[in-house]
Amino acid sequence: MKVKLSWPSPAMCVASVALFVALGGTSVAAVSYARNAGKVDGKDAVSSSKSLGKAAGNLVATASKGPEKGRIPAKFLSDVAVADSFGKAFEVADNAVGAQEPFGGAGGIGTLTANCVDQNPKVAVEDPFSTIQFVNQSGETINVTQRKGNDDADIFPLANGTVTGINIGGSNTFELQVQRRGTSLLINGTIRQDGRGQPAASCLIYGTVIRVG
Repeated sequence: MKVKLSWPSPAMCVASVALFVALGGTSVAAVSYARNAGKVDGKDAVSSSKSLGKAAGNLVATASKGPEKGRIPAKFLSDVAVADSFGKAFEVADNAVGAQEPFGGAGGIGTLTANCVDQNPKVAVEDPFSTIQFVNQSGETINVTQRKGNDDADIFPLANGTVTGINIGGSNTFELQVQRRGTSLLINGTIRQDGRGQPAASCLIYGTVIRVG
């Protein structure tokens, strides 16, 4: 018994080719997806600790720790002004010297701290007095200009690991300008001291930090 074979119709040929291309395209897409998993627009992400050369052409993750935690490190934002704000309230401890407490970062160059102490020796009669401090954590000597209210500015170099402070009795403003190589910080703040002469005084500090470079 002979079986007669016939050529497939043109429609069947077209359908078969389409099916082959579709199946092949799926496997190509799967390979492409596997190769690009974890990428955004085909680009890899690198950690914030990488150098500028290592990060070139890639995405940069935010910092996982340190004063720039949760942000793109300033070294990747050259010539871009980055602003941040700070604000913190301090209760005065009656007849006690409070420890310095951090209230804001300073663009990876240092740390800002403050305290609010009682300078009146009488019990339950508080007189707030604040000290603003900037700690140089840059790894090198930097240039600093500082001013309280309308006082004349103090201009000096600040060695790595050392501290400069501004003492404020009563309410007043303060300003710090910090320069490290091609990076400049401008820190503007206000201290408001409430409840002088009362048993429960306090200090409120607030302001902004602007970094360029």
